[in-house]
Amino acid sequence: MLIGIIYKILLLFPLIKSFYLGRKYSFSAQNYLFVYFLITFMNEWLSFIRDQCNPDVKVGLQYNLYFIFCIVFFYFYYSLLFKGILIKIALLSTIISLGYIFFCTHFLENDFDKRIGITITLFYIMNAMLWFYQKISFFDEHKITNDPVFWISTALLMWSCFFIFRVTPMFFFAENDNEFLQFLKVGQNIINIVMYSMFYIALIKYERQSNL
Repeated sequence: MLIGIIYKILLLFPLIKSFYLGRKYSFSAQNYLFVYFLITFMNEWLSFIRDQCNPDVKVGLQYNLYFIFCIVFFYFYYSLLFKGILIKIALLSTIISLGYIFFCTHFLENDFDKRIGITITLFYIMNAMLWFYQKISFFDEHKITNDPVFWISTALLMWSCFFIFRVTPMFFFAENDNEFLQFLKVGQNIINIVMYSMFYIALIKYERQSNL
């Protein structure tokens, strides 16, 4: 519980930072990350409040729709960065991901559909790896760690690797080993904290780019 609250409070930092940078420079300078942070912040706190009001409430539908938003957002995020054939590959991966969710999952039901969780992790991994491929192929003199997208892509890869490990056996552990399930939830919150810390670093890199 405590680590979850810490994570949700820490979400304020990238949200405020991205809003500040958006007002100071432009929201397009950070590829509109403010929109993602705002929706994520609202989603996490709405889920927390609903759980506090009713511990038995099901927030599966909320997260199903949130993950659909994430796929759409990061398609547009990376489409502004990709060149040539990678733009078409990113579009194809988005169409396949959304098509699978809309036609092969129960995304409108109250229970979370783990197939959506697996889909978004594969989507994140593919787009992050495509960006790394492009970055390496079109090498420049700048350090890769100075690129804000490096931190975004690394964070998405890290989150995806843990989340796919968590979501795949989630319902089995819910019935057979609730203690281990709670351990995975704590681990997920820690990963979330690291992820959004890396996103914050990305915002700092965007700020430095804007000051050049």
